[in-house]
Amino acid sequence: MLNTFIVGGGRAGLGLHWPVLRKLRALPDPSGLWSPDPPVVWDVQDIREQALAEGLVPADSPAHAATLADPETTVVHLCTPPADRFSTLQRLADLGYTRIVVEKPMAVGIAGMEAIDMLARVRGLRLRVVSPWLASSLTRELGALTRYGALGELRSMTFTQFKPRWTRTLRSDNHTTAFDVELPHSLGVALLLAGDARVVDAELTDMRIGDTVIPDMGSARLALRHHNGVTTEIVSDLASPVRERRIGLRFDTGHVVGHYPISDADHHATLTVHDDAVGGTATPRLLFDDALTSYVDQAYRDYRADADRSGGSAGWDDYAIARRVVQLLQDACLLATRRQDRADSPAARPPLTGVSTALGGGAGHDG
Repeated sequence: MLNTFIVGGGRAGLGLHWPVLRKLRALPDPSGLWSPDPPVVWDVQDIREQALAEGLVPADSPAHAATLADPETTVVHLCTPPADRFSTLQRLADLGYTRIVVEKPMAVGIAGMEAIDMLARVRGLRLRVVSPWLASSLTRELGALTRYGALGELRSMTFTQFKPRWTRTLRSDNHTTAFDVELPHSLGVALLLAGDARVVDAELTDMRIGDTVIPDMGSARLALRHHNGVTTEIVSDLASPVRERRIGLRFDTGHVVGHYPISDADHHATLTVHDDAVGGTATPRLLFDDALTSYVDQAYRDYRADADRSGGSAGWDDYAIARRVVQLLQDACLLATRRQDRADSPAARPPLTGVSTALGGGAGHDG
């Protein structure tokens, strides 16, 4: 039987992971997956009152947590900002914890990822990286369409991920760019459906709230070319007034449009298949899609069975995909930065004409 230790009592830890765990623990448990001991939570801030109200046992420190939740039979949910990942993982490893579910993104940049990778190998950590879209019912249906070729070969994919994130961005600097917020979800799905890829174009914009400018946290665009020739474009806008998580797949003889659930408020997705052979029209299907619950349930079953990180019967390796996502997002960030530098350089500015020139503006005029 497995218990739970949640590290980080913020939005991810208590707002997302704990409701899922509470729901799973409340289900009939004939296989004895869940320990009857109450889960433990720790945060650098004092969350004792909130923890007790949620039915959790608050710990004073990770060392204290180890006396409350045996590292030998406990799964850790690491829900702290990615910049702190390595030091926290090292601390958990020192206490004997090895089963650790890490919030995405796994790390900020390749150096951080490689440090975590080395720590995992040396200390025998069995890391999982939260990837609910890999466990999504919609992704499973899209995978079947891609594998079995009902519409021919896959040619291109598009993702649209819009969500208003002004307040959270103002309050927190947990993410350094808009690439880190929504894109890990869609990029993982793109790699799952079409295989490895390289970044061919990328762009970032700032978030502007009145006179406040938050660099690189407005929108993000990423274009990929997969090794098999498929192309993918992902667009995310964190300053959008509407919410949308849309995926489009184009095949030889048709196209598919899907919508992932926009939040934990509803667990349904839609899928519409347009088959050119039958006129291109279709009726949308509604899919129950509680992806995070499916993902967490799968992770615990794999941990109890001492399975590897392949996602068990699901057939995906979330750790390997997460590593590649970190690499590609760093490539995208570097490319977007170079694009910004070129746009900001004087040589990139078009010559001034008309009124500006008539007023004496030359090459150095900033008007």
